[in-house]
Amino acid sequence: MKASKKGIQKYHLWLLFFFAIFGFTFAMIVWTVKSAVNTPVYEDRSFMASYQDVDDNYNRMFIANQKFNSSYNTEVSINNRTVGMEFSDLRYGQRSLDKMSKNQEMLNLGENSVSVVISDKKSREIISNAKIEFQITRAIEDMYDIDLNAFKFENNVYKTTTKIDIEGNWNIIGKITIGDDVGYLYIKTRTKK
Repeated sequence: MKASKKGIQKYHLWLLFFFAIFGFTFAMIVWTVKSAVNTPVYEDRSFMASYQDVDDNYNRMFIANQKFNSSYNTEVSINNRTVGMEFSDLRYGQRSLDKMSKNQEMLNLGENSVSVVISDKKSREIISNAKIEFQITRAIEDMYDIDLNAFKFENNVYKTTTKIDIEGNWNIIGKITIGDDVGYLYIKTRTKK
């Protein structure tokens, strides 16, 4: 009869190594799932629509914006800086905005004024029945969204004010509807330093 060997055998070490690797891998899977579940998810509401709607209808929205801009002159003034109904900032990443976008530092910490003047390109008449929906939103979270739907029409200008309390990057998105025509605005900006 053979005497049994005492102590740790080589296969015990391999077995221990296997269980250690398996346990570590399982713990990392559990940690990954737990981290993913606890991370807040914010729905992208660019162009005042869900991401899926924008993805499905981007070409239609682009054509609608071109049609809107060919029919109406629109001057959107944010703290006395004027832009038209455009969404060219959409193609820029946050890091390239300094070099590529002319819309930087449009917002102030504290009070901000927004005004819109819309006129028909053919008749040059001021449009007084437009539905204006604007929103100022943080780039990564929606709990600081500011809806600007209370525009008042006075002296041929739609006006509103808002207050911004947090420094950082912001998106200004908007939609103007006149009858069947819809124009879109998307500006990436930040507060002044």
